[in-house]
Amino acid sequence: MNRLIKLAASAVLSALLLAAAPPPAVPGKVDATLRLAYGGYYRESGPNGADWDQPVFSAKTRALIRAWKKHNGEELTGLSSYGWFCECQDWQAKRFKHKRTDLRLLSPGKVEVKVQFTAGWDDFLTQRLILVNEGGRWLIDDLYSDSVPKGVKAAMREELTEVPGT
Repeated sequence: MNRLIKLAASAVLSALLLAAAPPPAVPGKVDATLRLAYGGYYRESGPNGADWDQPVFSAKTRALIRAWKKHNGEELTGLSSYGWFCECQDWQAKRFKHKRTDLRLLSPGKVEVKVQFTAGWDDFLTQRLILVNEGGRWLIDDLYSDSVPKGVKAAMREELTEVPGT
């Protein structure tokens, strides 16, 4: 009887682990999005535009970014004062590195990714990103880090409640 319980528990655990594993094609597509997001920091000139202007965000997040940018205009805010994908204002392109360290399926069409990176100095930081599948592309729906522990979307919503420039 004890052996039967162990076998059943093992089967349930295996099924749960398989359910959390993404389909085989997902990692490559996720990595393509991550290369777009973090790739600008491998150049001295940096990304083309601000991180929030990169073509890596989901439709809902892009709509929130548009509202956030319109609300703040040219005003510098806590969220617009640094690069989201390097958590920095300056970086060393020759030493910048990023690496996906974890990829987990949350639900069909939604994954959680952990990325470890350095802006070129000796410190490594970790970000957690939620990506959703839109039109066959995996796009960033939210980003969590030490700078935005509740997520970049929550930080934008908070800034939308503030009077710009105060």
